[in-house]
Amino acid sequence: MRTLCELPLRGAGGEPISFARTIHSHGCARLAPATVETDPLRYRRRFRLAGRVVEIVMRENDGLLVVESASSLRPRERSAIESSVARMFRVRDDLSPFYAQIAGDAALAWAARGAGRILASPSVFEDVVKTICTTNCAWSATIRMTRALADLGDGAFPSAELLAATKAPWYRDAARMGYRGPYVRTIARAVARGELDLEALLDGERYGDDEVERQLLALPGIGPYGAAHVMQLLGRHRRLVLDSWTRPKYRRLAGKKQAADRTIQRAFVRYGKYAGLAFWLYLTRDWVDD
Repeated sequence: MRTLCELPLRGAGGEPISFARTIHSHGCARLAPATVETDPLRYRRRFRLAGRVVEIVMRENDGLLVVESASSLRPRERSAIESSVARMFRVRDDLSPFYAQIAGDAALAWAARGAGRILASPSVFEDVVKTICTTNCAWSATIRMTRALADLGDGAFPSAELLAATKAPWYRDAARMGYRGPYVRTIARAVARGELDLEALLDGERYGDDEVERQLLALPGIGPYGAAHVMQLLGRHRRLVLDSWTRPKYRRLAGKKQAADRTIQRAFVRYGKYAGLAFWLYLTRDWVDD
């Protein structure tokens, strides 16, 4: 394996980044074309670079995020991979204010050891499509749909251009996306034509949370759950991801038989712009053995 780059597992404020917590931060992180390996812990996924598919392996070593590949990459390709990995792990985000806020919090103080990065895909487009594939279906169906997408991309996630050019029967018969197929195809066409710039949503100075939410809700197949989910992947943590898994998990942990959405939101409003992140960490602490 060749080392492509090494990134310090530190955020912009010098705060720690837990490799294990990040790659286990949410279910979509394990969807194709990615896999999580254990013993040793590694995160593996495939990227498309200049017309070819390259497998990249990420692991932790002595406080560094080590990025490796068996393939020989040109300097420009290595730079592209480094930028993508930095975006995925959100190493340029500063979570130190959140960590200071939860320092004395009985429920969340543990997270200051490096939890809170919600692993993103290399592109916002991929995160939007995968989010649509999680709506109103069993997790096994989400796995099936994303595997079909990776197969279409020869092992990597397909580009918007490829999805835009793919005929409707593939979405219906091969990927079995149901009503989601036309939504994904419509978004892919808009991105491929340059009519929709999803990557611009990464610009925190250009767009506030309300505008990002508005633009996401305008996409076919994205409702309040989907918008909140994508915003978490954008590093925008104010909205709570409320769905058929988070609601009952919250009620069980909080010891409540009933809890309306507004009740759940009030319980986390004190965390301000980190309310959605605090909610997610509260629910997922048991995902990784500290």
